[in-house]
Amino acid sequence: MTLFVEGFACLGSFGTGAQCLADAVRAGRTESFTQLADISRLSDFFPARALRQCDRFSRLALLGACLAAEDAGLSHTGTDNCGVVLATGYGSAVPTFDFLDSILEHGEQMASPLAFSLSVHNIPAAIVSKTLRVQGPCATVCQFESAAASGLMLASQWLYGGRVDRVIFGAVDEYTELLASVTRRLARLREAEGTGEGRRSLPLGEGAAFFILSREEKKSVGRITAVSLQSGPSCREKTAPDDCPCFLSGATSFEARNRPGVFDGSKVYGNIPVAAALDCAAALVMLQKEDAAFSRCRCRNYGPYVCSEIVIEKTRP
Repeated sequence: MTLFVEGFACLGSFGTGAQCLADAVRAGRTESFTQLADISRLSDFFPARALRQCDRFSRLALLGACLAAEDAGLSHTGTDNCGVVLATGYGSAVPTFDFLDSILEHGEQMASPLAFSLSVHNIPAAIVSKTLRVQGPCATVCQFESAAASGLMLASQWLYGGRVDRVIFGAVDEYTELLASVTRRLARLREAEGTGEGRRSLPLGEGAAFFILSREEKKSVGRITAVSLQSGPSCREKTAPDDCPCFLSGATSFEARNRPGVFDGSKVYGNIPVAAALDCAAALVMLQKEDAAFSRCRCRNYGPYVCSEIVIEKTRP
């Protein structure tokens, strides 16, 4: 399986653009950061009226998709034989909580219909598909820390099964105060129980990373040559960077994160389930450097139950 990347983009607390992310990761920034991403650039693509019913999660996804399409030189007025795959850990959390609150406050018959519609996990991907006039299939993968790898596997099946010629693949998670509060509480409980080893002490963040994928090389800026998932405790044994630079995210130990050749992007974008996708964006930027001393990177995400690995390579090593 080889997925060629025609263009990509990302945004988060580090700023907008993959170069901003790569620079921040290389600098190892550890100072406090603003959890929310700047989505003001959406006004460059759409008037405010067109987005009046879009929640924040959908706007994060839409901006990431537009920036990636722009990077790949695709038109925003229609993309033939193309599909959309969106990966997320939490999904549209704010509309979901709003809908549940409306049930508790007003009963089932008077619950908010808008909050209900936006709480459906596939709505953000559908908004991206409809707004960019994508004619192909549209799907959302919600599998917490393994969502990015699972979404790439689905994109690969679509491409090599002949269902589409191109996939707009994105990974998004948003910051909410409720999720942040729960995260802090769980961290305190794990610390009190002595089970918090390897868990992120960083605050919850938000971000989006999008890639335009195809099965043909053409004008690709890089390629994804392997995606794997492994469950069980044995997956934690592979923490060394071995033969190339390695991005580590998720529940990895302090020793593993500070080994030579390891990049810890979560110091930049916080504790986020779709960290692997942001790591892939940073790795692609580093591989494009003329003075890069390596031709591939590994992006490993260690979840509590499933661990994933994505291998990124230069198009022409």
